[in-house]
Amino acid sequence: MSPKVASLHVWSPDLEMPTPVNSINLEFAGIPGDRHFGSTMHTGAREKHAFERGTEISNYRQISIIDMAELAKIAANLGIERLAPGTIADNICTEGFPDLTAISLMSRLVFPSGASIMTGGANAPCAIAGAMVESVYGIKPHSFPKAAMHLRGITGWVERPGVINAGDPITVVTLN
Repeated sequence: MSPKVASLHVWSPDLEMPTPVNSINLEFAGIPGDRHFGSTMHTGAREKHAFERGTEISNYRQISIIDMAELAKIAANLGIERLAPGTIADNICTEGFPDLTAISLMSRLVFPSGASIMTGGANAPCAIAGAMVESVYGIKPHSFPKAAMHLRGITGWVERPGVINAGDPITVVTLN
């Protein structure tokens, strides 16, 4: 199966959970209205090896992407029947990437509109996503990081603006 967009979500800063949408219009700063929108971000625990917490850097976490196959594996690890797209703050849920989290760093995901997302690597499981899973499924938040290790999908940033629609095919361009 060729990879495609299964669903799309925007996580507004004033809402507890992401909202499903039919399309997103990528800008260089990410997805307008999403809490990760912006050309820059402030560092946190993930960047502590390189910067003091709170340092302003380029935003390499504009977009969170996960695949349905990985959501199914996380659900099985948690002992639940299904983990719905959007529950762990993914903006783009794909179908057809059996091991999306392992996709090569700096791969391009290209969409029919010409929009392109540069992949930034694995998205580490976190307590925020764990709390989101708890609010929907009643699973203790500390269970999520272990259940989602190496399955949490990837992050990325907008390389070329454009529209992404649910159902769009995805072309993967790797550097090697």
